[in-house]
Amino acid sequence: MDIPTDVWGQLALEASQVYMVDGTFRSPFANTTIEKLPDKVLLNIFSYLTHREICLMATVCKRWRLIAYDTRLWTHVSLRPEISGLHVGSLESLLALISIRFGPSLRYIELPIELITHTVLHELAAKCPNLTHMLLDFSTAMQLHDFSEMQAFPTKLKYLCICLSEVIFMEGFMRKIYNFINGLEILHLIGTYEKVEEEEEEIYEVINVHKLKSATPNLRVINLYGINFVDDTHIDAFSSNCIQPEGVPHY
Repeated sequence: MDIPTDVWGQLALEASQVYMVDGTFRSPFANTTIEKLPDKVLLNIFSYLTHREICLMATVCKRWRLIAYDTRLWTHVSLRPEISGLHVGSLESLLALISIRFGPSLRYIELPIELITHTVLHELAAKCPNLTHMLLDFSTAMQLHDFSEMQAFPTKLKYLCICLSEVIFMEGFMRKIYNFINGLEILHLIGTYEKVEEEEEEIYEVINVHKLKSATPNLRVINLYGINFVDDTHIDAFSSNCIQPEGVPHY
C-alpha cells in the first residue's frame, strides 16, 4: 500500500532532528504518539497484519475500528482458521462481511466447507464483482449443503482451487457452476490421497474431470494433486485443446 511522499517526508524530518542530551536521545517530536499518526500511515501499518490481528485492532477505539474496516485491507481473505485464516462463526456474520467489508475490493477468498452455501456464493457474485481468485475447501466434508436453488456464482474467476473430499460426489454442485467458470485460466484440484500400507480401499471418482474440462476451454495451468482416481485418460482430457497451456497436469 503506497503512502504519499509528504508523509514519508514528515517522518524523515522527525528522524533527522533527533539529538542527544546527557547521553539520552531527544527529539522535538518526543510527545508525538501513535494517535497523532495520519490515517493513511495507520492504514499502511495495518496492511502488514493478519485479519485476526486487524480485528483485534478494531477493538482499540472508534478511529482504529474505521481504519480496520477499510475495504483496502480486505482484498485477499482466508476464512480457514486452521490455516491461519479468520474464523467466522456463522453464515449471517459472513454475509454481513461480504456486504459491508469486502464488496468490490475483494479479489481472493478461501472458504471452508461450512461456509460454502448457495446464499454465500450468490452474495459473492452480487457484491464482489472483482473477485477473480477463489478456493473452495470440501476436503473434510461428509455431506454438502443443498445447492438445488443456486442461480448465481462469481463469473470473473481466473483462478479456482477445489479441495476434494474422498467420499463426497461433486457433480451436483459442479453442474450448477459450469456455466459460470468458462473464463478460468488456472485450475487446482487437490485430493486427500495418502500412501498407506494397509488394505486398499475403494476409490471413488468424486468429480467428473471430462465435464470440467469441457466447461473450462481457456485453461492455461492445471494442477491435479493427490487425487487417487486420476489416470491417463484424465490427463489427456486436460492436455487436449488447451489454449497455450503453460502447466502440465500431474498427480
